[in-house]
Amino acid sequence: MKVFMTGGTGFVGQYLAGRLAEDGHAITCLVRDDGVPGAAYLRGLGAELAPGNVLDAASLEAGARGAEAVIHLVGIIFERPEASFEQVHVEGTRNVIAAAAAGGDSRFVHMSALGARPGAPTAYLRTKWEAEEAVRASGLDYTIFRPSVIYGPGGEFISMLARMVRRSPVVPVIGNGEYRLQPVSVLDVAACFSLSLGKERTVNQIYELGGPAAMTYNEMILALCWAMGKKRRLMHVPVGLVRAAAALMEKFSREPLVTRDQIRMLLEDSVCDISRMKTELGVSPVGFRDGVIDSLR
Repeated sequence: MKVFMTGGTGFVGQYLAGRLAEDGHAITCLVRDDGVPGAAYLRGLGAELAPGNVLDAASLEAGARGAEAVIHLVGIIFERPEASFEQVHVEGTRNVIAAAAAGGDSRFVHMSALGARPGAPTAYLRTKWEAEEAVRASGLDYTIFRPSVIYGPGGEFISMLARMVRRSPVVPVIGNGEYRLQPVSVLDVAACFSLSLGKERTVNQIYELGGPAAMTYNEMILALCWAMGKKRRLMHVPVGLVRAAAALMEKFSREPLVTRDQIRMLLEDSVCDISRMKTELGVSPVGFRDGVIDSLR
């Protein structure tokens, strides 16, 4: 199948491009320019590179022309003056939908987020929901994925935590650390996206993606310490103190280490029922302890 993909140079995008190529699909990837990190890897897979971005409708139409499916991954985790959640998640998704429709594409596979819903406590999740609404109203044969926290080799999530574990005998934890997550391997996420293209039953469906079991943040950090062979003590930092630090970072940094919205999302359980992921997509996700060992190699 000829697939046009946005976000191919990102963390998930590179793994998905590799899986799509392995499964025999011909890939065209939207890239800002040929020199961006990840572009050389995509070329090595045999992917065609299409210059442009999700806010440039003309570049999207050119890239999507002739494709049989569109996979839309582009998203941001914090806002900048030139790129808000509304612009990237909502306007960008509408532009990609319009390009897919103009090109006559029959399949649209969309990356959302677990917790996306109307009235969510963060702009990130609210705009992810608005993007979903645009996909559902598009008239295209869609599949929407809502993953929990994604980890894997090269992912910033695990890399950041591993740096803390490696450098200090004490690992800071926001609040009591009892909020739950269901971390899912990037390889399992890539498998779900690629496999959905060949399964008629996934059309006009929404799938939540997670690992085999929910775990508290405390348990996740201790599992990472175990995988790294490190004995570390957890230091629970008051939420208010971290929020104050995040507010300063948002004010003075273009790429803050953490934002207040990210803290709100972290404190909200990110867990799901993965029964349909297993039965309808045929993916039985790897457990965090086993998967994270591979992430550290």
